[in-house]
Amino acid sequence: MEKQLEPLLIAAIAKRSTDIHIQIDDHRSSVMFRSLKGLIDYPVSSDLADLYEFCKYKANLDLSMNMIPQTGSFEFVIRKHKYHLRFSAIETYYSRSGVLRILNLHKADRIRDLTSQDVDAEFEKLSMFQYGLILFSGSTGSGKSTTMFTWLKSLIHRRIYTIEDPIEQIFEKFMQVQVNGRQGLSFDEAVFQLLRHDPDIIVIGEIRGSLEAKAAIRSAYSGHLVVATIHSATTRLTIQRLMDFGVSESDISQVLCAVVHQQLCVSSDKKGRGALFDFAFHK
Repeated sequence: MEKQLEPLLIAAIAKRSTDIHIQIDDHRSSVMFRSLKGLIDYPVSSDLADLYEFCKYKANLDLSMNMIPQTGSFEFVIRKHKYHLRFSAIETYYSRSGVLRILNLHKADRIRDLTSQDVDAEFEKLSMFQYGLILFSGSTGSGKSTTMFTWLKSLIHRRIYTIEDPIEQIFEKFMQVQVNGRQGLSFDEAVFQLLRHDPDIIVIGEIRGSLEAKAAIRSAYSGHLVVATIHSATTRLTIQRLMDFGVSESDISQVLCAVVHQQLCVSSDKKGRGALFDFAFHK
């Protein structure tokens, strides 16, 4: 199965596509790449059912849970280069859908590698905060996690802990904790334990609901700097999403330092995409 997955990844990398969509229905199967022009078909001649199950296995998903959406991650080496992959699976009675995301396709060591904007002053201002909440927002696939971790890597003399589910990329500079409900490490327990480790920054991989949102607020009140990603269409709607998750306006006004919203735009040479940032400082 690795010989079937490798050419698929090589083709996606050549097209600078970060997402590979595998769709398996009763009568047909297909593979599509996410490109600058949207989804494009990729011809395949083999049966995709085994490849789909192989990706579930590699991502450490529960193979017996067919009707529950799952997400996991794994690594794959191509030509001596290690790629970090995330696999998300959704199944119904009639079809199976898997999305394989290449997480480290676009390597970035500095924020300048991500955008043509001059945003050094804004990110320097973010670095000055010692406590409170900083949110990196954007739509799915906008690169908000890449931006967040690229900025965090630039910080010095800070003890940084992350809480992720799952851990998608390994960063030697951070202490990364993965939530694992089956082994008794819930999100709340992970936050509780990290607060005992004298962190300077607590990173929440993604705020998905009220549990993560309220934990972020609670940690920010404790005198720590909390950094997280959240899905949102605009900077203003980022605030609304927090309120939808049960966070009060009073809490937002007390702890929210800044919102960094981004979207991906086609570069002027039309050969790639870059981030377009919008900043809102609240404190």
